[in-house]
Amino acid sequence: MGAARNFVRSRLAVSALITAVVFAVIAGARSIGWLEALELSTYDWLLRSRPRVEMDDTSVVLIKLREEEIQKYGHPLCDARMAVALAKLQDLDAIAIGVDIYRDIPIPSCSGQLGNPQLPGENTDLAEVTLRDGRVVMIAKPLENPPIAPPSFLEGIGQVAVPDFNVDKDGIIRRGLITYHSHENVPYFSLSLQLALRYLQAQEIYPTNDPDQPELIRIGDMTVPMFQSNDGGYHDADAGGYHYLLDFALGQGAFPSYTLEDLYSGSIPEGAVRGRIVLLGTESTTVKDRFTTPLSAGRSEDPMMLGMEIHAHAANQLIRFASGEARAITSWSQRAEFAWTLAWCLLGGAFGYWSRSGWLTAISGLLGVGVLIGACHVAMGRSIWIPLVPPLFATGVAAALVTSYRAIRERAERSEVTGLFSKFLRPEVAKAIWDQRDQFIGPDDRPRAQSIVLTSLMSDLQGYTTASESMDPASLMNWINEYMVVMANLVGDYDGVVDDYAGDGIKANFGFPIPSATEDAIGKDANNAVNCALAMGAAMDRLNTDWQSRDLPTGRVRIGIFTGPAVVGILGGRKSMKYTTVGDTVNTAARLESFAKDEFSAQEKRNNWRILIGDTTLQYLGGAYHTEDLGSHALKGKHETTRIHRLTGTA
Repeated sequence: MGAARNFVRSRLAVSALITAVVFAVIAGARSIGWLEALELSTYDWLLRSRPRVEMDDTSVVLIKLREEEIQKYGHPLCDARMAVALAKLQDLDAIAIGVDIYRDIPIPSCSGQLGNPQLPGENTDLAEVTLRDGRVVMIAKPLENPPIAPPSFLEGIGQVAVPDFNVDKDGIIRRGLITYHSHENVPYFSLSLQLALRYLQAQEIYPTNDPDQPELIRIGDMTVPMFQSNDGGYHDADAGGYHYLLDFALGQGAFPSYTLEDLYSGSIPEGAVRGRIVLLGTESTTVKDRFTTPLSAGRSEDPMMLGMEIHAHAANQLIRFASGEARAITSWSQRAEFAWTLAWCLLGGAFGYWSRSGWLTAISGLLGVGVLIGACHVAMGRSIWIPLVPPLFATGVAAALVTSYRAIRERAERSEVTGLFSKFLRPEVAKAIWDQRDQFIGPDDRPRAQSIVLTSLMSDLQGYTTASESMDPASLMNWINEYMVVMANLVGDYDGVVDDYAGDGIKANFGFPIPSATEDAIGKDANNAVNCALAMGAAMDRLNTDWQSRDLPTGRVRIGIFTGPAVVGILGGRKSMKYTTVGDTVNTAARLESFAKDEFSAQEKRNNWRILIGDTTLQYLGGAYHTEDLGSHALKGKHETTRIHRLTGTA
């Protein structure tokens, strides 16, 4: 129980526990996928924030079959018209031609389509044109149910590709496909890979297997990493096949495009297609071939991207891999990602623990968020996806909870400290104690015991005993309270602290509870105590005059003052504790107050007050007061004699 109580009362231990719990919750939430949507949205934002890649030659050209051309030529195009389109692209020296339109059903007749169905002078044999030199790649979906087959003349020919994209749970395409295998382990290659390899073959760049990881493809000097189901912010994503993260580095609308009508009419500029990949696909509201990508959120108009444009991005990225112009987007291991999150969580907890200023908290918090976002942005610029959402939540929640805990704890401690000192301290002194609480409050949350140098003042009202015998209780309390209020206020006026009341006596300290650290400060405390004593004597004169006018008993005040070391600390239990001073200095001041109290001189009896001080106090007064040396005397309870001086006024 004791250890548990000490743990609960340790601010550092509880703050560390809060930080650990926050990390465990954030890590757990990430592990079960609760943060996936936010992480993927943040990934999209980071990807959009990357500088766009500017290329003089994008390596890919788009040929679009628009709605008006569909109305004119039909959809799908008949075999003859498709053959003419492909032949024209071959004649324009396209290095590879991808047909992003299914041709699973032959359409031998162009009847019913506008324009000349006979196409005189053109090669209208689709099989012959397609098989001419292997530049044409058509699409199929062999694993669909039912499957979508390629044209029959391409069966078993390496001119068939799959156009698949992995669409994430939120409907966004972020990944490109290299290949996937059937249940019979038959490989199917993506359209973008087929086109990119034909482009690179012309540059004598061929794919190989990575020597260390043979299951991975190496293009040029770049090994294309295989996406895993928990990479980055993903949680149990569909990782079937060989996928990689698309960078969309050229941005939306980056690829030059022409219409099918431009192709048929010969309006495409000379050299616009030569040596490039050409993708032929649809751009029509009646043919659903538009998708959401990470770039979509950054566009107010037409946020969707054509399927053939996504293929173009994928092919271009593979080509940039081979040329060394791009690096694959990778992520850290899960262990490294958790360590990164833990580091930010600890930072947030430490910040919440140490921060004191509200403005500093806000500014530092914003600065920390900026550093985190900046680090993630820079990393993404280097094609490294590091977590942003988990560390952002971890540092923010840890800082907020630790700050809240500290505020609640400090409020309780302030209440405790205030309760301990409020009876005796002026508000500004209490505030100073709170501001320096680490100096006053120990690890057990009790005020520390410490040795300080102070000036102790003890006073006693002579005449109280006689008055108590002749006055009724209510009148006696009113009479003594008048005296106590005046004297206690004077102690505060001279920067002293009333430590205790005992019947008609007052115990006051100067240089307490905030200790004086220099000789000048200790001297100021001594002078304050002496000036306070003189003011108390003058107040006694005024009180007696007032009491006499009301037929009340009069009194005389005896005051003892001594300067020296004392011990300050807590006396009593938690329910009755008191922060007070003890030691020889306090005892000596009390003995000076009571010294020869029944043997006043004739002059003293004519006065309403007497002030006795010790040598240690006199040495700080600097001759500014009239004093009378009464010699050395043995005070009660002290083995050595004490030199006593009577203070009579200012010089």
